[in-house]
Order: sequence, then structure tokens, then C-alpha cells
Amino acid sequence: MALIFLIILYVPQTNSQEKGLQNTENFLSLLKQKSGIEIQLDDVGWSWKEQDFYGTSDQGGVTFSDSKWLMYLIHWGPIQVQKITVDYVRTRMLDMWGVKFDFSGKQGEMKVSGHDAVWVEAYGTNKSFYTRFIIWNCPQSGREFIADTNYNIRLKTPEKDFDSERRSAQTVSCHEGSMPDKFPDLTRKFHSERYGITYFYPEQWFLLESPFYVPFPQYEGIRDRKMGSLLALPSDQNLQVTLKWYPFLEEKEEMVMGIDQKISESLSKEIESQEDVQSFKNQGFETFLISGKKVYKIWGNYKLKDLEEKEKEFYTGDGIYGVSQWNLKEKGKKIVVILKTRKFSYSGNISSPSRHFQDEFLKELVCQTK
Repeated sequence: MALIFLIILYVPQTNSQEKGLQNTENFLSLLKQKSGIEIQLDDVGWSWKEQDFYGTSDQGGVTFSDSKWLMYLIHWGPIQVQKITVDYVRTRMLDMWGVKFDFSGKQGEMKVSGHDAVWVEAYGTNKSFYTRFIIWNCPQSGREFIADTNYNIRLKTPEKDFDSERRSAQTVSCHEGSMPDKFPDLTRKFHSERYGITYFYPEQWFLLESPFYVPFPQYEGIRDRKMGSLLALPSDQNLQVTLKWYPFLEEKEEMVMGIDQKISESLSKEIESQEDVQSFKNQGFETFLISGKKVYKIWGNYKLKDLEEKEKEFYTGDGIYGVSQWNLKEKGKKIVVILKTRKFSYSGNISSPSRHFQDEFLKELVCQTK
């Protein structure tokens, strides 16, 4: 079982990850030194090296990247004990995956669909990941439910993602007439009459049948309303950022049908210039204001050039991109940002990255650039 859990939390080592997780403060200091640009970034374990910087203070660029990992499972099966206790949850955790957990001491009670639930948190596998089990009985359906929530610590996966797992568990509707919690940012809905379960999760995740065993002794290989397991993974598992700066030039806007063709072509050339991009297809052009700065943006899908052998088992060779530009008049610069996210395959299922998480990152970056 320990091997199974290592597979569950496995993340392939990409080229960017091989650089190691570098100090974000040093990166920001070096960026200011080389370009005069000041930005703020959350320390999520950005991968970069000094050779990633190129050009001069007038015109140059840098590429940096981030990877993260979480796994969110919902298991259900026959009620095992009449009263859920902290000791029972701990025993469940130790027996389920064969991992020697280091319990953090954080534990408590909560409500899910009106039922009393107990949660326990722990570190796993030499503190490489952190987990929280939330377990409750649903007498109406005769089932025990387990929300098995995990996030990778070594990759500095944001704790807000771990919190989203908890909140998703609170949306589980396990019997007819239940009234679970609702959260405005959990916009995707899973509903199955066959499994008798409904819940919500973030747009940044994708859902699949769990490729692992169903953790109940009565399980005989049939997944249905009585017993089953579902897995959610992060479609925003990876993000590559290329930040460029150019001399600022006052350009007259020439909009036709809401599109400035000159700027659109310029942004298209930016994605075309990426060394790992084989082809791309623009899907849109838009302009908007962020903190008083006018931003021009294109977005679409791209296909990568040949992947390295070690990447082919995980990445599909496709992805989504967004290319944006805005002016920093006070610094006499035009800023261009290229965001790319690769799709990956997990147990035959393909991730479905959306523009949403790239858009959120862009907004924060524009606000924090000066």
C-alpha cells in the first residue's frame, strides 16, 4: 500500500523543476537589478536560475515556472462503526494506504450535510505531503463517507488549495433532502444518480474515477451507490511565465471590430517565438483595465515540440497560453507576459486547464508590477 500512495502523490520532474526551488526574494531582487522593474510574487517555490535572464535593462526578459500537486478523493461504503471518533479516523488513515503518518495534533469536528463529521490532519512520507481525513456516517443512505484531502508540501502547493479540498467536502450531498454548504468559488458540479452523490469543486480541478482501490472490506469490485471512489486533480498543476520588457513607445490604437490588428499580430509573434512551441491557435483578443493600466491580451491553445522521454509519460504535448502587454510609463517600459500551462494525462484522463487561473495570476501580476 505504501507504493500505491507514492504513486498517488508522484509528480514528474520537468526541466524547470530540475533547476530546484529557488529563493523568490533573490529572484525579485535580481529582476529589479537587471530591468528596473519591481514586482511582488507569492513564494510558491518558483523555479529559475540566473541564466534565465537575458538582454539589458532597456530590453530583455526572464522565464520562471511553478509546479504544484494536490489529490482530493471521496470514498463511500457501508457504515463501519456507529460513532466516528478521532481514534477511528486515525486508524482509518493508518490502515488505508500503509503510510506511517506523523499526526500534527490538529483535529476536530464539523458538519457535512447535517451529519457529525470528525477530521484529523497529519504529515506523510517524510513530510513530503500533508493530509486531512474527514469522515462521517450518513444513516439515511447507510454509508460512511471519507474526504481524503492531500497537498504536496515539497512543491509548496498553496494552502488555499488545501482549504478548497475541505470546502468541497462540505458541499457533499450524501442523501436526498440534505442541505450542504455552498461556496461561490466552487463552480463545477458533480452529480450522479448511480452513485447517489453530488458535490461542488473548483474550476481549476478535473474529476475522474479513482484508479485506486475502494477502501472498504466489503468491496467486491463493483462501484455503485453502495461503494465507490472519485478523484480530483489540479488542472493548473503547472505554470510557466515569461516576463519581457521593451522601451515604451506611444502607439495609436487602431481598433476594428474590437481588435487592434497590429497589437494582436505583435502578441502572436511573442507566442510564436517561444522555443518549445510547435504551433498555436489564437482563440480571442481583448482589452481591459487593471489598476488603471490598459491591458491587451490574446489567448488560445498550443502544441509543444517533441517532449523528452521522461516527460511523455505525464504530459500530452498540448496546452493553453495567454499573452498580454501593458505599459509602465513611469519606467518608460512596455511589459509583455506569456503564460503557458501544459495538459497532462493521469490514468488515461486528460487535465482540462482553463483560462481562469491564468487570468487570476495576470491580474495580480499587473497590480504588483511597478
